[in-house]
Amino acid sequence: MQILPRDEAARGVLPADPSLQILPRDDLCGAADPSQGRSPAADPSPQILPRDDLKKLAQAAVDEEGMTLPRRVLPNTTYLVTRRCLGRRFLLRPDRALNRLFLYCLALAVRKYGIEVHGLCVMSNHYHLTMTDVRGVLPDFMGWLNCQLAKRIKRLRRWDEVVWEPNVHYSAVELQGEAEALDKVAYTLLNPMSAGLVRRPEDWPGVVSTMKQLCRGKLEAQRPRRWFKNELPESLTLTLTPPPCFTERDAYFAALRRLIERRLRTLQAEWASQGRRVVGRKAVLKTSVTSSPASRKERFGRSPTFSALTRQAWLQAAKRLRAFRAAYRRAYEAWRSGEPDVEFPVGTWWLVRCANGTIAN
Repeated sequence: MQILPRDEAARGVLPADPSLQILPRDDLCGAADPSQGRSPAADPSPQILPRDDLKKLAQAAVDEEGMTLPRRVLPNTTYLVTRRCLGRRFLLRPDRALNRLFLYCLALAVRKYGIEVHGLCVMSNHYHLTMTDVRGVLPDFMGWLNCQLAKRIKRLRRWDEVVWEPNVHYSAVELQGEAEALDKVAYTLLNPMSAGLVRRPEDWPGVVSTMKQLCRGKLEAQRPRRWFKNELPESLTLTLTPPPCFTERDAYFAALRRLIERRLRTLQAEWASQGRRVVGRKAVLKTSVTSSPASRKERFGRSPTFSALTRQAWLQAAKRLRAFRAAYRRAYEAWRSGEPDVEFPVGTWWLVRCANGTIAN
């Protein structure tokens, strides 16, 4: 088994094996390919696979591989993270209590796990975070954040069921470079507009990092006294930073502002041509938290493992992912057969944390 040095793996230099097929990730979905005529970041509507095909893929992933597909977790990786509510219900519908609760929980989680936040938006039935996992602890961060939110949302909403969709994991899309990070930050900020709810990010009544807040570089989170112990800080500052791939702060904000304004003009032109009207802030605030969208949506959608906006970047990212999964598969089979001192590739998470697996140096 070919194991790369830690420094090479940290730089994303993984061996290519064109004979290997990219297998779907935990939710049986692969990476979006820009060669198919659209950008995975620019088009939020996923390509849906037939349900029978998904069942066959799931059975093959378990029966033929004898393992679930691994999640690769590397430090200093930038992601677009999404978590959805049970049955698309509006449990995150904006109001003063929910906004304060979410922002304070997020600030606590960011401080605890050393996460860098580049953009966020809390919609009524899901949330988006554009972030960098500096320490390589994404599963711990997401587990802690979603647990703290769920316990308090259940009491706030007087909700007896689970809060988060139990049939799928959170989505974590690796962003490969400057173009992808810029694209996803803009996507995050414009989510309420893309859904036809308000006209500008500043009009959204929920938690969202507007351009003004991003330029300021921070959001203030006040402790909701009803839900948190007094020994916790009365207030926390949630720092907002440009993605680490951008070295020039002013150039980043100028590019982001241009991209947001261009997409806003496109959205407004679409609304005008279709005769659509936005839902509006007041209507959003009146929505029942136990209701869900009237539009139907397929249960299984395509959730990319990574985002790459050019063919070359996509091929390189796909090769790295193939190589990681191939190395993991070989190590996993050796580990299950009882071989001692099996080394798993850098980025292996669960077997190292929970089953005493060893990472290759």
